Amino acid sequence: MVCVMCEKESVENWFGSFCPQCRQIKNLGNVYGFDRILEILKKCCIRDETQLEKKIDNHKRSKSMTDESYIDKPLTRSKAAKS
Repeated sequence: MVCVMCEKESVENWFGSFCPQCRQIKNLGNVYGFDRILEILKKCCIRDETQLEKKIDNHKRSKSMTDESYIDKPLTRSKAAKS
């Protein structure tokens, strides 16, 4: 049987519904409250456009102005292998 939460891993027991990782998430939700867990996940794992722009701006300010790495596109693995 497959976990009802992640729908990928197999369940712990034949009478269970969750894999070990999802059971731990469920237990944290039972202890701290699912609203609090969701709030933490949104705050730590999800970034909106303004947060992304602030992070990029802070990173640009921390690098020297002579660094032209922001002008060029980032190297992909294939381009980096050729260089």
